Amino acid sequence: MIMPSNNSQSTAATDAAPGASALPEETEESCCDASSPDCGEDAAAAGGEPAESGGTCPTPMSWRGVMKKFGEEATTAVVNRDGYSLYCRAWGEGEPLYFLNGFGGTSELFVLTAAVLRDEFRCVFIDEFSSEPGAQLPPRRVTVSEAVEDLFAVADCFGDDVISLYGATLGGALGLAAMQDQPQRIRRAALQGGFAFRHFSPAERLLIGLGKFVPGRLQHVPLRASVQKQNHGLWFPPFDGSRWKFLAENCDSVPLRIIARRAALAQQIDLRSQLDQIQQPTLIVQTEGEGRIATACQAELKSRLPNVEEFWIDSTGQVPYLTHPHRLAKLLKPFYRGEPLPESGSAPPAAQDAAATPIANTTESHDD
Repeated sequence: MIMPSNNSQSTAATDAAPGASALPEETEESCCDASSPDCGEDAAAAGGEPAESGGTCPTPMSWRGVMKKFGEEATTAVVNRDGYSLYCRAWGEGEPLYFLNGFGGTSELFVLTAAVLRDEFRCVFIDEFSSEPGAQLPPRRVTVSEAVEDLFAVADCFGDDVISLYGATLGGALGLAAMQDQPQRIRRAALQGGFAFRHFSPAERLLIGLGKFVPGRLQHVPLRASVQKQNHGLWFPPFDGSRWKFLAENCDSVPLRIIARRAALAQQIDLRSQLDQIQQPTLIVQTEGEGRIATACQAELKSRLPNVEEFWIDSTGQVPYLTHPHRLAKLLKPFYRGEPLPESGSAPPAAQDAAATPIANTTESHDD
């Protein structure tokens, strides 16, 4: 895993390779069959070989090989803010595409999808804490306005006047806030699990308030492995069991105070009255397994954003950028190019019913 730069000034490093070279040609012992969602047309984009069953299967992506290449090629920057720093990396060439983190994990969860996009897009990742041993955590929480300013400060650091976004859960909400705040700087945005407002129960609010005092990381929380497995395990590809370990270890590494900091930021967000002002092309990405709250929140976005498209992806779970990066990239490329999207699947009846749930009455826990 690449470590961020510790330069005291907000400067981007220039020691990365000038171009994105090919990933190692690594194969797994087994491949998906023709009925797998990762087979068929997706294989053409991935350069896969025909499977024995007659379908076409992309060469399974080795996350270790991808992370190694990412570490070798990504440029780094530290952007200093008011009392805290942002740790950033950029990978690839082309139009700038900024990935915004969700509630859990770090930006490295997006790297497998970026590996498929990096020949056409310069993918930028932002973390609000350093993974270096002994690094200090941000001393305070931030407002939504500060979080939006942080995004544009990173864009300024990399010399990007206009950017596109991919935001997951909390990142999707912050993306909407940025689109409303400085519309001239956001070209397009894909939002997966995003929301304009999310209800927090009194118990959740209490935990968020106490979270800023809690030491340790997610790995120290009892039963967290069982919850992770229940929420995400079903959707991981069977040909690479270690990819699940990558997700678990990445999420476990996040300090509890960072998770509480993100949740406290989400508490402040209520963009419902401003949705009709957001004119940029927006893609709502829905996934099987996303949960009732996410489905209801995204239904509100689809009904109130004036320039919106939607796409349903089955069998991917809540982290499609890690479980099925080729399928997600196949959707994102035409969207960011301004081209017609591939044919979308249909949400199951349960998801359609959840979309009718009023946001103000949803009191269950967060889905991710």
